[in-house]
Amino acid sequence: MAPARGGDRTDRRRQCRTPVARIVAVVLVTVVVAVALAVGTPTGTRPAGAAGPSGPSLTLLAPPTIAGPTAPFSVRLGVSAGSTYSQLTLGLTLYEHVSDPTDFDQTLKGSPVESVLARSDAIALSSLIPDAGDPGAGVDLTVPVTAGGVTGPGTGPFTADLDCPIGQCTGVYPLLFTLTDTATGTEARLLSYLVYTDPSGDIEQLRMAVVVPLALPSSSSGAPSVTTAGLTSLTDELRAVSGAQAGVPVTLAPEPATVAALAADPDARAKALLSSLVALTAEPYRQTLCGTFVPVNASVLVTPRLGGATELAAQLHRGTEVLDGVPGLRTTDCAGANVWVANGTLESAALGALAALGDNDVVVPPGSVAGPAPSITPTRRFTLDGGRRTGNAVMSDPGLSGRLASTSTTDPALAADQLLAEAELDYYEAPNTPDARGVVVTPPSGGQIDPTVLADVLTGLENNPMVDPVTLATLFADVPVGGTVAGFAELSNRRPAGVDSTAGLPTAALASARAQLTGFSAAVAGSSAAGNAIVSGLGDLLLEAESDQLTSAQQRAAVGHFEDALRHQLSVLSITSHEVRLTSHTASVPITVVKTAPYPVQAVLTVTSDKIAFSSGSAQPANAECRRPVVTNSDGRSSVSSLCTFVHGTNAVYIEMRSRVSGDFRMSVTLDSPQAGLALASGEITVRSLSTSVVAIVLTVVAGAVLLGWWGRTMRRTRRARGAHRQRADAP
Repeated sequence: MAPARGGDRTDRRRQCRTPVARIVAVVLVTVVVAVALAVGTPTGTRPAGAAGPSGPSLTLLAPPTIAGPTAPFSVRLGVSAGSTYSQLTLGLTLYEHVSDPTDFDQTLKGSPVESVLARSDAIALSSLIPDAGDPGAGVDLTVPVTAGGVTGPGTGPFTADLDCPIGQCTGVYPLLFTLTDTATGTEARLLSYLVYTDPSGDIEQLRMAVVVPLALPSSSSGAPSVTTAGLTSLTDELRAVSGAQAGVPVTLAPEPATVAALAADPDARAKALLSSLVALTAEPYRQTLCGTFVPVNASVLVTPRLGGATELAAQLHRGTEVLDGVPGLRTTDCAGANVWVANGTLESAALGALAALGDNDVVVPPGSVAGPAPSITPTRRFTLDGGRRTGNAVMSDPGLSGRLASTSTTDPALAADQLLAEAELDYYEAPNTPDARGVVVTPPSGGQIDPTVLADVLTGLENNPMVDPVTLATLFADVPVGGTVAGFAELSNRRPAGVDSTAGLPTAALASARAQLTGFSAAVAGSSAAGNAIVSGLGDLLLEAESDQLTSAQQRAAVGHFEDALRHQLSVLSITSHEVRLTSHTASVPITVVKTAPYPVQAVLTVTSDKIAFSSGSAQPANAECRRPVVTNSDGRSSVSSLCTFVHGTNAVYIEMRSRVSGDFRMSVTLDSPQAGLALASGEITVRSLSTSVVAIVLTVVAGAVLLGWWGRTMRRTRRARGAHRQRADAP
């Protein structure tokens, strides 16, 4: 039998107003169409699988099998046509094996640069269609291969002669299929690959780690979008991993935000999807990575304006918390054996932060490291020295990764065939190398995996004699650091290429929002389950705003969304404004705090005035718990503060105060978080003082006594004067 590299798969005006104007219009349209055809479909460069106008089309229904001394080249083609099948013929052109990745890239354009080894005669398509001429089942070809003068098994109708000495025939050979409509002369072309290997002897296979991100599409706020289309896509992706390829090792990277959204969604479909994900992680030959809550750029988040590694640590902590909170979901050791898969540059601070957080191994794209470009495909580990941290690293393969992601291709099996053939070419760059080599395949940031391509690739990796599928943990354990590969030295130590720009990240807004959340958390978290849930939800909104899948404008809008949600929570606290009348020298005045939130709130209550002196016996609670108050006096102002816990809907705290003057004046009341100084609520209370001080009373009494004495003395003098006057009047 042929080594498995693919399985069967079923097919998926304006009118002219004068005769002259009509003639001009016809000429113009003819010229435009002719130019478009000349530019759009140059001769000999039509994409694989494309067809001429209204002509036939040709696709792969599954990647071909690998040929060998005892195995033929087997392929199943999908054919559709706008004409009679009896008029269609199929031709095959075999090219010399590809020698390097540059030549392989040329084959992706449909025009190999290698010389032609063999061509078939025109084969009547009707002779290949199974099931009584039904083309819906596909067209099967089992091509015998002649290598070193020895022809292997197969039924034809074409024999591929590799024209090579015995023992030197292994390699990746481009094979062009041409479907022609003999009645119209139109044709469709498809370029696949005949891979020939001799499995005899010991072969050190190329390790391949396929990283499968599992995430729902992201909304404009960074949150996962739990829609029917998103659930369907993620379901298909899980099925691709758990289907016929159940024994192929893969590395799963579930997005914690997606896991949290599925767990919170009441839809039965979301619950079933989460159960399928949990079942996938239970298999020992799969590795499940811990990760940040949403995809982020580590180098951007460790900027000093965001507190160094604070935001990155918050992302990883929340991501681990979510995954650990799902019963049965098995992850790797997040604190010591986790692997960070980067899509951009990791500068020194980011490398140090990741190492401190447990990500000692990293996967980076080729453009993120400095130094000369590798002469061959990089397949060895190296140490990534960022100055503050030196750790293990491997490069991802962007060519392989790009073909795993969803594209505009209408032929997923062809994309899988190209990925597998390129990986096998990577092996042939240094076949039978005694030390292990490895490549990593992971879609770029924001790229959605095509489930059909993924399924075909995993099928092609089963029992593959050249490529050994492994997890990232196995790849890091098996592949050595540096060394000589095929006569070329792979560097054992590299440095980061540079620092990613943070110009688009709203760092100031994020830093301010984090400070507000810290303050609110100090006032609410730990008080009750309801309070903890509110804080967690606000924290998720802030983390989602840091997603590297958002534009700068979307990130700023997401921070605004967090601030709106926080303001809504703060609106549930208020201080009742009312008038207080002081009718005596000292009084105990109630400060009323109203709370409509379902959770207790701890806050510092502060009352300040320049007309009132407060007592250290203040803050006597009526239905709130308060600590011993602190009284301060500065610049003629007096204030009293106390840390209180407000549990009830209406809470009264009695403050002892003494009025310094009479009249109407105001005192301010604030509620602040115990940490970070977040203002939770504020208000003003009008005080009307009707009391009189002791000094004023004494002065009033003295003034009254003086007035009475003066008045009595005056009366006595008046009476004496009147008496003397009468005596003089009565004298003779």
